[in-house]
Amino acid sequence: MTLVVGHPADLEERGDAHLLLAAMLARTAGDDVVVATVTARGFPDPRADREYRTWVAEVARSRQGRAAHALRTAGVGEVRTVAVEAPSVPAGLVTVVTQVGGSLLVLGRDGAVPEHLLRSSPVPLALAARAGSPGGRVTRVTCTWAGTDRSRAALAWATRAAAAWAVPLRLVTFAPDRDPLLPSETGLHVEREVSSAWARQAQAELDAVAARLPGTTATRVARGSGWPGAVSAAGWSDGDLLVVGSSRLGPLARVFLGSTATRIVRAAPVPVVVVPRGTEDTPGRG
Repeated sequence: MTLVVGHPADLEERGDAHLLLAAMLARTAGDDVVVATVTARGFPDPRADREYRTWVAEVARSRQGRAAHALRTAGVGEVRTVAVEAPSVPAGLVTVVTQVGGSLLVLGRDGAVPEHLLRSSPVPLALAARAGSPGGRVTRVTCTWAGTDRSRAALAWATRAAAAWAVPLRLVTFAPDRDPLLPSETGLHVEREVSSAWARQAQAELDAVAARLPGTTATRVARGSGWPGAVSAAGWSDGDLLVVGSSRLGPLARVFLGSTATRIVRAAPVPVVVVPRGTEDTPGRG
């Protein structure tokens, strides 16, 4: 399989969390890595600003070279570099993924590029943890479950990945507790009982789903204050990878921004693989 790493072509310092994640995934799966940089195609006359275009290309090659060296130093076997011109960075990355037969697109977590790629990427997206990914390999795959089509797509990908990597699979439902109403309309004891009953129902559903999977799958309903508290309550270790599903339907603001998936991604202290519906059966995975 081939991991495609979206690497910035400009001089702005953006950290190397995406490279750390690519190295972690490549060591785990034995994948080769393609470092892709995209420069904007915005010149109506190809002869215009020729020196500037040459300089941009040199900067991109230099950054690619440093990135490839960092990956090889981190223990990645085969590393290639690809530079393309495109109307936008997301469009260019999709072109590279298609050309090289990529199975996963690795990116930093922040910025508009991941949001746009949720609508166009032909493969799942791996988003680096903001603090960087630890060394070593993936040691556990955690998949979110909410009983939706998005959850099923994520679980299909996570199940194959965990089996291929010979690591445990865990199913988690996040249950963010809301602040009590002031004054409570129903009484705090009633709200707590409703919340507890829902958690028991969610746990039973998780256990039923896990029972249909091969092998032993751990389950957990993670409850906490708001999304940050709930995600934190799941418990995380070095080597964890979180998998969430995402829909392509509707305007972008409803697909990613403000969605449940986004709240989970923003709160997660570990790398996250986002599986847009339709990409869970990416060729070469598992």
